[in-house]
Amino acid sequence: MMKRCDLDGVCLEDRRVSTLSYIHSLSRQLICTITVDLRDVNIFLLTIFRISPIFFMQTFLSICTNIRTCIGQLLRRGYAWACERLYHEMAWEYDLVSHCVSLGRWDVWRRTALQAIGAYGKPADLPLLEIGFGTGDLLIAARRQGLPVIGLELSSQMHAVTSAKITKEKLDAPRVQATASTMPFGDGSFSALIATFPAPFLLEPMTLRECARVLSKRGLFVVVGLWVTPIWAGRRINLPLLYATPSQSLLAGWTDAFTSAGFSVNIQPEVAANAEVGILVAQKAVEDSRKI
Repeated sequence: MMKRCDLDGVCLEDRRVSTLSYIHSLSRQLICTITVDLRDVNIFLLTIFRISPIFFMQTFLSICTNIRTCIGQLLRRGYAWACERLYHEMAWEYDLVSHCVSLGRWDVWRRTALQAIGAYGKPADLPLLEIGFGTGDLLIAARRQGLPVIGLELSSQMHAVTSAKITKEKLDAPRVQATASTMPFGDGSFSALIATFPAPFLLEPMTLRECARVLSKRGLFVVVGLWVTPIWAGRRINLPLLYATPSQSLLAGWTDAFTSAGFSVNIQPEVAANAEVGILVAQKAVEDSRKI
């Protein structure tokens, strides 16, 4: 069979095959090039989609953290502001507020201070001193038990509320208006000090040194309500700002503060009226004393 040839003498069938091979080869190169380009684009897009969610998530979490921090600061400032008002111009509302936030258990928690004094014992012939007596309920409870007690309080409004209560009860409980950092008492004047639900000033170094000064040898310093954690159905309930169990670092800080002021310290919880109440008992250290 005769092959058909072109003017150059090249077989047309061979030229067709060669052309198809060339087109096929060119197509393969083009497809490979496109595939490589698409692969690069795919890698780029995957990188973007991988990085962007992480970046946006980190940004979102950072914003949430900042918002939470700001809200926490505002709540703490608001809580401090409210407490300041209750100790001064709204002192007449203090008992009602404390009764409400504790569901009527505030007085029971507070009286654990007197129970702690009785449990550890105190030297005779020297009075007790309540630092920051507030509306005077613990002063009245101590006097009803026949304990010699003196009250220290800076707020004039609290003095007025307490004075009305003590007059009504027909009791005698001397009271002094002064700060705990500069108490108008001689060295070793008291056998024991009591403070309940204390304000932050109590843990200041100057205040603790002054407390050690007015205590007699081996005198006790009982602080009730460093923390209160309600117990419901056998479980502790932590409520920020109001009720929460302190961290170990916070407990260590309290211990260090009292130790630096010359006390040996024992911090432990006491269960009272469906709550865990933090009680600190510090004893004025002497050279031969042992920790309680």
